[in-house]
Amino acid sequence: MPSMNSRLKALILETLSRFNLELKRTDGYRLHLYGAADHTERPYYNVGAGSFFHPCWTNIDFVSDWYAGMQKNIIAHDLMSLSPLPIAAASAKIIYTSHTIEHVTEAAVRVLFQEAHRCLRPSGILRVTTGPDADTDYAALMRGDADWFYWDQHHDRPGTFEETSYKPQSSVPLEERWLHHVASQLAPNDLSPSEHKFAAAEIGEILGSMPMEQALDYFTGLCRFQPARPGNHISWWNHAKVERFMREAGFTVIYRSGHQQSCSPFMRRSSQFDSTHPQMSIYVEAIR
Repeated sequence: MPSMNSRLKALILETLSRFNLELKRTDGYRLHLYGAADHTERPYYNVGAGSFFHPCWTNIDFVSDWYAGMQKNIIAHDLMSLSPLPIAAASAKIIYTSHTIEHVTEAAVRVLFQEAHRCLRPSGILRVTTGPDADTDYAALMRGDADWFYWDQHHDRPGTFEETSYKPQSSVPLEERWLHHVASQLAPNDLSPSEHKFAAAEIGEILGSMPMEQALDYFTGLCRFQPARPGNHISWWNHAKVERFMREAGFTVIYRSGHQQSCSPFMRRSSQFDSTHPQMSIYVEAIR
């Protein structure tokens, strides 16, 4: 006969399943993986850390009212300043950045990758996750896959993370939802100031007149970083483009990774890493 605990567990799992939820066992900070010196040196860096916290990691992020109440133990750094990272040369074991590079310019990403190369120790790891993947996002638009854009109804948050500027997503044309992934401030369903908002018909004309990457460059080229709205997407990325920027920064060992597939055991735990929209994300690692 099943025990009371097993029956209770089955009931909880059944209830969660009805609401399309899943219960996972978390593994805390997995401190046994870290060395004694890691607790004092904290040679693991999360750039664009947001609400992330781990006692062996150092958080670096752009401090803004946009993220008020979320950021924890942050060393303030503005990637758009194109200034060096606040990390000593050859001192970092890992530099991790998740869903950050799409919020800054290509020039800022070039400096970030160059700085990562400078700051990492030999055999140190740079792990970059970003999204949406421009290739799969564009393919979803071309096939009219509205379900692919499941996340955009909650993306724009003017002022606080409780507010949203979005109309119900069913009333927003798919082309405009796609554009918000690429160049947020140009989309009509975004509150960011912009000299021009592109409606669905105009987006369709542009996409029909030029190749995908040229169209992406056109839209992102019209974007400007807005310090009051650092959550906007202003640059586009796919695996090939991230890898190219890494090579230009000096990395020679570069490979495509995946969700929870890091070569480092520290970054295989979704309770701490790679938890942001894995469906539409890309993962690339480079070794110093």
